Amino acid sequence: MKITTVIPAYKSKYLLELLGALAQQTEPADEVIFSDDSPDQSFTAMLANEQLRDIVRKLNITVLPGPRRGAYANWSQCINAYGGKTELVHILCDDDIIYPQFYERHRWAHRHGTFSSTVSRRWTASEVGQPLLGGLNIPDEIANHPQRLVPLDSGVVFATTVGWSRNWFGEVSNTVMRAETANLIVQRGVGGISMAGLEDLGALTVGSIANPLCFINEHLGFFRQSPNQNSANGNSAVMKCAIMSYLGLALTGHRLGKLSREQMLATIGTVGSNVLLHYASQPDTAEIRARLPALMAGEPDSEEPFLAAWRDFVTAHGHY
Repeated sequence: MKITTVIPAYKSKYLLELLGALAQQTEPADEVIFSDDSPDQSFTAMLANEQLRDIVRKLNITVLPGPRRGAYANWSQCINAYGGKTELVHILCDDDIIYPQFYERHRWAHRHGTFSSTVSRRWTASEVGQPLLGGLNIPDEIANHPQRLVPLDSGVVFATTVGWSRNWFGEVSNTVMRAETANLIVQRGVGGISMAGLEDLGALTVGSIANPLCFINEHLGFFRQSPNQNSANGNSAVMKCAIMSYLGLALTGHRLGKLSREQMLATIGTVGSNVLLHYASQPDTAEIRARLPALMAGEPDSEEPFLAAWRDFVTAHGHY
């Protein structure tokens, strides 16, 4: 099965490590596309260096100029450039690392069934790449499953992520998707409800309705922590979107018949309480906070006013 790797590139600090990880794959990707959104086009310059010529040719690398309109636009350009030319696509963030068997094992999983996506375990690592204790809070039943491949239907996927207000899958870097699943990231919403900030989780959950998701119970890479990440600032636009997007995904899950009303309200209650507490002094969340009490109480006709406020927030702040 053929895989295209797309890299929404911004930080060139880890480029040589990234190239090394791609070059050491037991079954390499068929094509690698960089979308260079760095301020100084440093990826373009470095990948044009004569010293990297052989590895660029070996990995079949293409470099595109980035759109310069924020992270979401860069992700979208990557996926659109891929355009479904191979069965599978891997969105690899520029600071994460995959281990040598990553593509081999994900291909192996996809050959065992028709899956919307495959998600492998990963370590959390320090900035220098040292794996750390802790990390993803994977449900015990899955973490301790005797099989390496664990197919999950959409009911389980929604219930254990959106229903629990947590993302135990990780990020796109440890996920290989079919084209239709990746396109959900570009679409960025379902039924008029935006999933901005959780485009990856939204694609995995909604994608699992068409075909199950397959969890690979093997650590095949690491997510690199660094002080300049968006997650380091809870008041950043991307983090506000990521937190509040659980509210939209809860409504989406219920409307699609994947979450009960009780599950939906439990998620809205948990996330809504956090928004009211942590963003009480943030003017840009005022309209959403004004709509939350009625939504949290499950009052009739409370959903559309909240969704209007959520759409306005994404329009104003969803470019990251």
